[in-house]
Amino acid sequence: MPRSFSGVLTRPTPDTILAALLMTLALVLATPAAHAADNDLTATVTGRAVGEADMDDGGSVSVTETGASLRYRWFGIDYLNRSYDWSDTSDLPFGHGSDPWEQLHLLRLRAEISDQLGIGGLGWFAGAGLTAGWEEEMDDAWGVSGTAGLTWAVGGVRLRGGVGVSAHPIGVRAMPVAAADWGNQRDLGFSATLGIPETMLRYRTSDVFSFRLGGRMDGGTYRLADDSPVEREGYMKTSSLTLGGYIDVTPLDDLTLTLGAEYLTRREMTVYNSDGEEKDSYDVHDAPALFLRLHYGF
Repeated sequence: MPRSFSGVLTRPTPDTILAALLMTLALVLATPAAHAADNDLTATVTGRAVGEADMDDGGSVSVTETGASLRYRWFGIDYLNRSYDWSDTSDLPFGHGSDPWEQLHLLRLRAEISDQLGIGGLGWFAGAGLTAGWEEEMDDAWGVSGTAGLTWAVGGVRLRGGVGVSAHPIGVRAMPVAAADWGNQRDLGFSATLGIPETMLRYRTSDVFSFRLGGRMDGGTYRLADDSPVEREGYMKTSSLTLGGYIDVTPLDDLTLTLGAEYLTRREMTVYNSDGEEKDSYDVHDAPALFLRLHYGF
């Protein structure tokens, strides 16, 4: 992947990213109503507090996350800010006694489409994304991804199968996409999604209340600062398994508030040098988390 093609976007701040999201929202809202159906445009704001957890080799860390996303029909834009609070930094296995990093940012542009093939219950889906994860500088922080596959609706169950591929300065990775959707989460009663990377069981008791229980695989890759005490101009990849229980409250047709209690396990941080070569991997202990999301459809 060519390096430094995004250098003009060096050292953005969270305020700059938020302003860009709001500007995008304003432009989309200016689109004539005749060109959009109900809820073609949705906006989501999220927050999460992850409790303090020890590192295997010493020191500890807690994380606070805030995010925002906009989606218009098949196109979406997401931003996530992760703020880290480190303790006992002199015992940490990296950082040389100082805070390894204070904030990490993730920006994602994505497009997803799907349709029917007209052969029985067969259909198809495809998606593409452009993602940047960074500490201070965005150059050499970009990655691209794509997914494609087939769907099959049979007997009230919708099956999905395909492959996802991502390319980043630290390497190219392919992983399967597989899921089975049963029922409609908007209908009363049970519905479920079983698959990779997320499994979720749902029970809707009324038009207002819905309860969910499940798990998902999370992760991200971030370009570290030029003067990072961990690895100058290097990269850091996070991975974890998140288990959670959630309550969705829908007081209005287009407004949903989600409250959740989560448990993060199988957590790992992997550091790469500026050439994308793996240097070290560090385990992080399990931690509880609280989750909040506000979703509105226009």
